[in-house]
Amino acid sequence: MRFPFRRLMEILRFFLLFVTCTLLSYGIISLLSDRFMPGDPYREPHGNAVKVVKLINAQGAEDWDGYLARLQLFYLTGE
Repeated sequence: MRFPFRRLMEILRFFLLFVTCTLLSYGIISLLSDRFMPGDPYREPHGNAVKVVKLINAQGAEDWDGYLARLQLFYLTGE
């Protein structure tokens, strides 16, 4: 069975349009990703950075309550 020339050109045009739109979408997404995402999110902060978490030495039973409360908060919120 032979394809007519017109049908072959429609398939080729659709394929080229699909590839062009795919590459254009990829370019736009990568451009936006580079624009809004930081280069290295785990680098050491500059300026007046403050350490948020204060580690405590668990010597007594009251200190373990603090660890358990923080662990429960972690499980509840995921932070």
